[in-house]
Amino acid sequence: MPLLEGAWPQKVNGRPEDAIKGLALGPLQQVLLHDAADRSPALIFVADSEMRYLAVNTTACEVLGYTRDELLALRVTDIAVSVEAESLYQEMLTVRSQQGDVELRTKDGRLLPFVYEASEVTVGKAQHWVAVGFVNLRLFDRVQQLETALLSRVVIEQAKGVLAGRYEIGLEEAFETIRSAARSNNLVLRELCARVIDEPSTPAEIERRLQHLPRHEARSRGADRSSTV
Repeated sequence: MPLLEGAWPQKVNGRPEDAIKGLALGPLQQVLLHDAADRSPALIFVADSEMRYLAVNTTACEVLGYTRDELLALRVTDIAVSVEAESLYQEMLTVRSQQGDVELRTKDGRLLPFVYEASEVTVGKAQHWVAVGFVNLRLFDRVQQLETALLSRVVIEQAKGVLAGRYEIGLEEAFETIRSAARSNNLVLRELCARVIDEPSTPAEIERRLQHLPRHEARSRGADRSSTV
């Protein structure tokens, strides 16, 4: 919402204190607070006792990926998707305020951690409920990175075990073989490891690297076993 035309106070006789006093004008305060809240780093939601959204700020729309009209057509439990979300809301209605954390589901299906504080507000003699909170996107991205790294490590360890057992070589030797095969063929290490686990025979890229190992008999036995799986 743009500032009201002519509402911004001007210096009177060059005195800054007069301009500061002008900021206390009621209409200007409403405009300033509206714009500040709408573009705040915090996500702001206003809902009624039936868990229907009545107002949301621009930040909430941008973070969740919805237009304002789309978000206002949803209920609280469409966005706060944890199983206890409805019971938490009913508890807030009883005690008139609440602090906590839930997961918010974005339009594209991601779940974002949301830390909030909520309380009752009265507007025009009607009760509403406002929740203000933050989504730590940096923390979310870091958690996602850690989960991906952990999953990759599990896949790599499984592939090492499969290759070591198949060709009777050590785990470190198996890992170096897979890694060198990935590098020399411009492949993603995790994807090549997944092929070792999922495919009935050893990928050709790894077979070629195994030819450089001195254990010909072990390789032959391993190749025989993999071909009969």
